[in-house]
Amino acid sequence: MNLILNILRTVPLFHALSEAEHKSIIEHVNMEYFPAHHILFEQGVMGDSMYIIKTGVLRIFNETGELAQLGEGDFFGEMALIEDQPRMAAAETLSDCEIFVLKKEDFGELMSKSPEISEKVQAAYLDRKNKNNSQ
Repeated sequence: MNLILNILRTVPLFHALSEAEHKSIIEHVNMEYFPAHHILFEQGVMGDSMYIIKTGVLRIFNETGELAQLGEGDFFGEMALIEDQPRMAAAETLSDCEIFVLKKEDFGELMSKSPEISEKVQAAYLDRKNKNNSQ
């Protein structure tokens, strides 16, 4: 639990949350196993989850090639929890991976039950979106 708690603190959407609020999010996270060369999602599909890598390595890629390799402690897909946008790239495991998965549906349930978390996450989202739009 410490690994995922430490990672959540670094996720821009969640950095303003208290430890208790982070723990509420962790209660909605499931750990899943994916074998090497498994496609987690394709480019262009609607995002429905955020991922945090516990073990293993994966790559993020699009039609032009590999964009990044991610490993233990890295996270990706967090904007899918808020936005209804298609994925800008695909993700494939390069080795066997254990990955924490937070589904949009579970995150939405948490947000509806906790106005405090919802308010903080929305503020962080708007701040990040404004910064991205001004660049």
